[in-house]
Amino acid sequence: MRRFYAVALLACLPLLGEETRTNKVYQTEWDNVLPQVVDGGGWSTRIWLVNMGDAEAKFNLWFYKDDGGAWNITLKDNPQASNVWRGSIPVGGSLFLETARTDSQTSQGWAYLETTSWISGAGLFKADWMDPQTGGQMYAEGVVPLTPENDIDFFIPFDNRNGYVTSVAIANSYLTETATLKVQFRNPDGTIIRDDSFPLGPLQHTAFKTTDKYPETLGKNGVIEFTETGGKAGASALGLLFSPRGTFTSVHSVSIDPHYF
Repeated sequence: MRRFYAVALLACLPLLGEETRTNKVYQTEWDNVLPQVVDGGGWSTRIWLVNMGDAEAKFNLWFYKDDGGAWNITLKDNPQASNVWRGSIPVGGSLFLETARTDSQTSQGWAYLETTSWISGAGLFKADWMDPQTGGQMYAEGVVPLTPENDIDFFIPFDNRNGYVTSVAIANSYLTETATLKVQFRNPDGTIIRDDSFPLGPLQHTAFKTTDKYPETLGKNGVIEFTETGGKAGASALGLLFSPRGTFTSVHSVSIDPHYF
């Protein structure tokens, strides 16, 4: 197993000197997004890719900061930092990547998977830190599937009761278009708790605790509906549900596949 992992990492190499993707209004039906990547300060992100097609699949994996700028990130067992990593996966093959977690401070952003064939996969968040109250070692993991790169209407469940807190991460994968997101928090009976709207510029990313940004949701549960109302872009999102014991679990968005449209 360790030998295969090392070979897989060698198959993914940094692309030096490249900073932006080719601008395409609509990418391909295979392109996907990991709406949250976190590294450092006890956190790391693992990315699992699998070739589900009938031909070798080449890919570029792009990393971006919150402001949409290039994120030069280091992968485990590879000392070179880059904002885009390339590789290929044979038919039926898979690839595991992991951020190096070399910085004492936590950094976050998101990743875009550009591919020539049918590659799918998931992101796994791993937290390993010392609890300042008990002095004990804390460890938690959560996994979410890669999401479509142009969702225009999607839901994320939330639960902010009994000390639980839901956090949300959202990325706009479009290179030149701003996503205008309408947000509605709904009770289980469908009634609205809070309405909001905010823009997310090209390649920008945001992550927030719902109880901080929307204090009306404290002590409540239900769903959050995100709708892109500008008509020119889309967004990708995921949630993380933190327990009062310091552990967390991941929550993926629910939507109608936009490729049907």
